[in-house]
This record gives sequence, structure tokens and C-alpha cells, in this order.
Amino acid sequence: MGTEKRERQKANRALKHQQEQQAQSRRKLLRKVAIGVAAVAALVLFVWIASNVVGSDDEPSTPVTPVTLPETIPDTIGDSVPATTGG
Repeated sequence: MGTEKRERQKANRALKHQQEQQAQSRRKLLRKVAIGVAAVAALVLFVWIASNVVGSDDEPSTPVTPVTLPETIPDTIGDSVPATTGG
């Protein structure tokens, strides 16, 4: 059994060691969170850049074909009514 002073020194060393372990685990957690945030930010940036590069076409990818109207438009009763052109 050591002296009272020696026991206090041991206790203080153990406390200091415990505090260093806690500080190290906090640093590791902070580092992991920072890496996660950076990864999400990089992913968002990549998607934004990709959408601007791919989605910046001024011309549509498929040609637009005009719609032609039939000569007669069927009536609700079954008779055909001639189509009118604006006028």
C-alpha cells in the first residue's frame, strides 16, 4: 500500500487518461460527421453539375409533329359534322 500522496497521483493519472480517451473519441466522432457532411455535399454538387450539363439542351430530343384534325368530327348522336377551320 502506497502513501496518500502516491494514491492521489495514481488517481490523477487515471483521471487524466480517462479524459484523454474521451477527447480522442470526440475528435473521432467529429471527424466522421465532417466526412459524412462533405460526402453529402459532394453528392449534391455532382448531381447539380450533371443536371446542368445533361439538361441544358435548347432543342427537344424528339421532333414535334403537328397534330392533324380529321375532316369530320363525330357528333354525340352518331352523325358527322363537318370540321370548321378558324375563321
